[in-house]
Amino acid sequence: MRTPADASDPHLRNEPPSAVPSDHTLLPSDEHRSKQYEQLSHVLLNTTPNAAFLIDVQGRILSVNQEAAVLTGVPIEHLPGRLFIECLPPDSAEVWKQKNLEAMRTEKPVCFENEAGGRVFSNSVHPVCGGKGHVVQLVAYSKDISEEKQSEEERRKLTVQLQQAQKMEAIGTLAGGIAHDFNNLLMAIQGNVSLILFDMEAAHPHHRILVNIENLIRSGADLTSKLLGYARRGKYESRPMAMNELVRETSETFGRMRKDITIHQELFEGLQSIIADRGQLEQVLLNLFVNAADAMPAGGKLILKTRNVTHREIPSRGYSIKPGPYVSLTVTDTGVGMAPETIARIFDPFFTTKKMGRGTGLGLASAYGIVKSHNGYIEVESETGKGSTFSVFLPATDQRTCDDAAPSGKPAAGSGTILLVDDEQAVLDVTAKMIERLGYTVTQAFSGREAIDRFREAPEVFSLVILDMIMPEMGGGEVFDQLKRIHPRVKVLLASGYSMQGQAREIMNRGCIGFIQKPFTLQDLSIRLQAILNPGA
Repeated sequence: MRTPADASDPHLRNEPPSAVPSDHTLLPSDEHRSKQYEQLSHVLLNTTPNAAFLIDVQGRILSVNQEAAVLTGVPIEHLPGRLFIECLPPDSAEVWKQKNLEAMRTEKPVCFENEAGGRVFSNSVHPVCGGKGHVVQLVAYSKDISEEKQSEEERRKLTVQLQQAQKMEAIGTLAGGIAHDFNNLLMAIQGNVSLILFDMEAAHPHHRILVNIENLIRSGADLTSKLLGYARRGKYESRPMAMNELVRETSETFGRMRKDITIHQELFEGLQSIIADRGQLEQVLLNLFVNAADAMPAGGKLILKTRNVTHREIPSRGYSIKPGPYVSLTVTDTGVGMAPETIARIFDPFFTTKKMGRGTGLGLASAYGIVKSHNGYIEVESETGKGSTFSVFLPATDQRTCDDAAPSGKPAAGSGTILLVDDEQAVLDVTAKMIERLGYTVTQAFSGREAIDRFREAPEVFSLVILDMIMPEMGGGEVFDQLKRIHPRVKVLLASGYSMQGQAREIMNRGCIGFIQKPFTLQDLSIRLQAILNPGA
């Protein structure tokens, strides 16, 4: 039951509550205030894994945690009472001083990073305000983030390298496609020229003109070879070979063209062999030599070194390196060198520092592609005014080297029925005429499906199938497999605007009897057909 209020109750008399003593209005004792301060300091300093300092406005340390002692290298009991900046490395003391003043002036936390002693630190300064709103103390935190920074930088580099690899792969695919289509176009031109020359006397006034056209076709094929090299589809026929021998021969040939350049050779006599296509590797060397010569317009030195190395000696640029022995070739010049922005694009196709009309920008790009297609690595080091060094690393082998067998023979007549498969009508027509001119009977197929149907009708009739590798709907690989199912002993000669690499190599490994790259001459075709259909002749 509620009783009447006492008239002496100050709330009823509208007197201020402060007039009545209460536990809620009493100021804490000095002892209580000190205890609260110690608890606050403990929370501020010891609930963080970072080094923490409690500092007064004069910059003296009031309290620290154990991580602060580790950071400064000073025992924890010796830090209180010392000036904060005196405990820091000289190269970071001034930075901290300015940041502390900024925190007191703005009364807001200040975050920053700095380097000291080769390490990177993430720091923050937090002002502690008193009862009147003025800053009375500072809490400083610091954390060594060197490992995190290094990991972040490595991730950034890996991302850049991945993007570069993807870009070069995409451009390589485009370059390979262009080269393939261009070779088909050259095939149609070459075939018609070969047919005209076959029946023409050398004394005919048009004979020289047609020979010049053939030379131009060959130059066009060389250009597409560079594109295919960049696209990693330019490796023709690999075999064991000696790197030193190729370096000597190629450098001697180059030296005769550039008398103003002195070539020094430091070739290791016990160098292991490599498995490579000689022509493609020669192209790599010439591209590197020409690039070096362009960097030395007034002459200079070209230093060539070879040695045996392992995968551990190959500088890693973020990609994985296949373990094993390698042969190293370094090409060093005393030229003008390159700036970092040039080095970053040096292997990009169509990138050149030469004036308009002086270069295609495909030399080093094709060298890059050829080396990669041989499962090798190519790196460059350079500095403006101090020359450049290109390093090529190719897998070593214990297989013995062998001499190249040069093709021989002239267009010769033959007999038999050949199934010709190609989806390019112009190439199909001219190749059929070339085959007929050599004495063979030809059955044409404009697609893979049509080829299978015609072959299934009479598989024993066909002495050989000349099969295009790249066709819509059904490619050469699938057609070859279907033909093998119909007649396991079928002879197939693979023809392509691409080189014998990648998909072509896979088809060859499945039993394809040979490969011929477009554009080919009538003589090339004759020799290849004779080797397959009449090997003992």
